[in-house]
Amino acid sequence: MALWIALGVLAFGVVAGLTVAIVRGIRLWRMAKRAGGTIGSELDRISGVAGEIEQQLGRANASATNLAAAAERLRASRARLDVQLAALREARAQLARTFWFVPGR
Repeated sequence: MALWIALGVLAFGVVAGLTVAIVRGIRLWRMAKRAGGTIGSELDRISGVAGEIEQQLGRANASATNLAAAAERLRASRARLDVQLAALREARAQLARTFWFVPGR
């Protein structure tokens, strides 16, 4: 009789253990499925943000190119202005030497 009771307890223990293992396995599978969906949506969001960053970097690169071209034009314009100012100073000095008798301003 004790043998049958022991076998019954053993069978109950095995069935209970399998039930617990199956329930935990199903929970784990559902959690993994939910985490996979969350990870997938986050990866899509990160991919979209990376695309926007790439576009912004492209615009920044274009702006840097435009800025460099504008700085070069400014440098050339400033050089022409310096030449013209030097010519004006030279002309004023020549006039001052030529008309030394006219009072200065």
